Amino acid sequence: MPAPAAAAAPKQVALSVQGVASAGLTVRVKNIELGEDATVLTVSASFGSRETNFTNLAETVTYLADPAGNRLMLRPPEDNRYLRIVSGDTMEGKLVFLGAVPPGTPQLRLVFNEGNTPDNTAGPGLSITLPLQQGGT
Repeated sequence: MPAPAAAAAPKQVALSVQGVASAGLTVRVKNIELGEDATVLTVSASFGSRETNFTNLAETVTYLADPAGNRLMLRPPEDNRYLRIVSGDTMEGKLVFLGAVPPGTPQLRLVFNEGNTPDNTAGPGLSITLPLQQGGT
């Protein structure tokens, strides 16, 4: 008996995109996995500040947005709900956003801490444009 058809493998988009907030936060997005039910970003986030001992990447609303304004909301990990980073540390991992990106979407915008300014040490506001289309040669 044949096995049931497997779901299509998620599309992988390799990236090297970096964003910096003046509070001392640097976020680098290394890969995007475009799946049927979730969009997963592989990230490296570093925080260095003399003003505070830690900061949060999800102090306020954190999401991915497509050019039409649709938002895929962050599913925070249960053991680190606010995505806290201690000053002097780097957090490596995957951020899961609930929902699929429509086919043909040229880019996404990753928004950390919507409404906060980049110098907010509790949760710096940061927006990073993530291109999804590979340039032709």
